[in-house]
Amino acid sequence: MIFTDVIFFVFLAIVFSTYWLLRGKEARLNLLLGASVVFYGWWDWRFLGLIGFVILISWLVAGFAAKRAPGGALRRLALIVGISANLAVIATFKYFGFFADSAREMLSTIGLDPGWTALNILLPVGISFYVFQAISYIVDVARGDLAPESRLRRVALYIAFFPQLVAGPIVRAASFFPQMERVKSFSSTLVFAGLRAFALGFAYKAGIADNLAQFVDPVFGDAQVAGDTDLAAWSNLALVSATLAFGALIYFDFAGYSLMAIGVARWFGFYIPKNFDHPYASPAIDDFWRRWHISLSSWLRDYLYIPLGGNRLSAGKTYRNLMVTMVLGGLWHGAAWTFVAWGAMHGAALAFHRAVFKGRAAIGVLYGLIATQVFVLLTWVPFRAESFADTLVIWSAFTGLRNGGSAEISTWVWLLVPLIALDAMLGKGGLKALKTSRILRQPVFYWAGLGVLSGIMLALYPLEASPFVYFQF
Repeated sequence: MIFTDVIFFVFLAIVFSTYWLLRGKEARLNLLLGASVVFYGWWDWRFLGLIGFVILISWLVAGFAAKRAPGGALRRLALIVGISANLAVIATFKYFGFFADSAREMLSTIGLDPGWTALNILLPVGISFYVFQAISYIVDVARGDLAPESRLRRVALYIAFFPQLVAGPIVRAASFFPQMERVKSFSSTLVFAGLRAFALGFAYKAGIADNLAQFVDPVFGDAQVAGDTDLAAWSNLALVSATLAFGALIYFDFAGYSLMAIGVARWFGFYIPKNFDHPYASPAIDDFWRRWHISLSSWLRDYLYIPLGGNRLSAGKTYRNLMVTMVLGGLWHGAAWTFVAWGAMHGAALAFHRAVFKGRAAIGVLYGLIATQVFVLLTWVPFRAESFADTLVIWSAFTGLRNGGSAEISTWVWLLVPLIALDAMLGKGGLKALKTSRILRQPVFYWAGLGVLSGIMLALYPLEASPFVYFQF
């Protein structure tokens, strides 16, 4: 089930009402764990064994590490074993077929027959997210930032918490575990806080992102939607428009999911950190990565970039650390060389910005904003395209030198420009102004705005909801 399915609202209503009818803290936590098992098993019950293995190994390793001397060899060994076991899970299910197929193709190009066929391993939904949360728990305990949890079911709830299980945000163990101990009380403030986040996220996903898919998928040739598509049939303007539409789609889709996850968690008294901070208002590439998919970029910073040495070493090693972090971040998004290239381009951009501007927007905010967003838009092409060949075709459309086809997409897609601009302006202080406005804080404006938003959502709700983009990662 997904957040925009009717069955999810039935599931949520049952869990929500039962949760607040229960009195004991442990009973509520057990209910959330059971609901999370049902929620994940709804996708495919066979995946429950895999997430169960991740939970068990993480709990055992963290408990073992905590009993060993800080900085000792056994604690380091436990840390290595725990991280390696979790990475082995994601490598097997997400990357084994990719690297095996890449090796097969490479051997075939030099005339060798590798003797194996293409592999097709079913990718468990959400595996990239819950594996990273499991690693967070092991590392936080091994570092001494978090006490080891003696109860397995607490670790299970942290890793499998259903609001953010399949597509994040990635929650830190040191943040989540203390929340399980707090006494939670039902209140109208809690309900409305969750409603505001969920309603906005629902509008982003169902009202904007799902409708944009009709522009994006036929052009980029999503095999599940439109079958193989010949990009040569599309005009240059159509390819540029589809790229713009995808840049908006991936933002409103993933930001929408994150907001809905935050809202659902809030209804149960849990706080999940925000995952997006109006990234299309970023005047520099490093600022973009402080605003885009915040839970992942901060995870990569704290658990990969800084342990590699961060910027504490020489300039050359700092650039190396940036490249390694972003390449692996690109690979985290998907088992394809186009994702690796996307990560490498962003790593190179971060290194260039650090080398030339020393972390400052030296070319000015306006020029920096334009340059950053053009770069981000162009790099969305390999992120979404089916191949490097398709990437080059779409990039050539931006130059105007390509002899394009005649197929067009609706010019309505360009209404996204003011929509994205509005979202960016809200991130530059507009949202704060709205919150502090004495007039707009009146209940009549709140409920009127909520009513208008609900009407827009119902009017734009597509006949067939699309899966969330980040479910495939």
